[in-house]
Amino acid sequence: MDNYINFHTHKQSAPDGVITVYNQLLHEETGIPKHFYSAGLHPWYADKLSAAELSRVLDLHGSSSNLIALGETGLDKVCKIPIQIQQDVFELQLNKAVILSKPVIIHCVKAWEEMLEITNHYQVPMILHGYNGSDQLTGNLVKRGFFFSIGPMILNPNSKIGHAIQYIPLSSIFCETDESDQPIQSVYMAASGYMKMKEADFKRTVFENFGRFSRV
Repeated sequence: MDNYINFHTHKQSAPDGVITVYNQLLHEETGIPKHFYSAGLHPWYADKLSAAELSRVLDLHGSSSNLIALGETGLDKVCKIPIQIQQDVFELQLNKAVILSKPVIIHCVKAWEEMLEITNHYQVPMILHGYNGSDQLTGNLVKRGFFFSIGPMILNPNSKIGHAIQYIPLSSIFCETDESDQPIQSVYMAASGYMKMKEADFKRTVFENFGRFSRV
């Protein structure tokens, strides 16, 4: 039986039947987890590490077979960190992802134009976590080859992703809980419902998608 994949979570514990990708915030910790994880400097904390220190820490993690992706990193126009600092840190992590041949988990808030301009220069898989974009934005991002990680927002009947998810190719979709206490199963149930699929079929597809990024 295929496991549920929780592609992005801030909680280290993994319930039975769930494979989690723990999000390690590099301004807080640099140890190497003994399970699947991502590691990056979040745009909210982009001023917490120097470029040299961030590069050194990313190289340290790059040697771990449990590292699934770099990030989350990206751009956030709502936070107080100057956008230029965020952009510099974002590009450093994108460059490192190219060197390490790793996907990148992207956090983007009200900075889509800037994010698309920067990422246009990089050829690595990019996953938009906690995605909740409009139909039009989703269509544009699909054309650009992005992957999408759908979170608990899809449980809100007024969310944009509940409608936009129909425009996402099944081969480009993941599910996550992020910081929520919602079980990943509830996200799968909602997502498969919007996709008009049996949950078991949707679950198998997401597991196969994850297999391309890992050794499962």
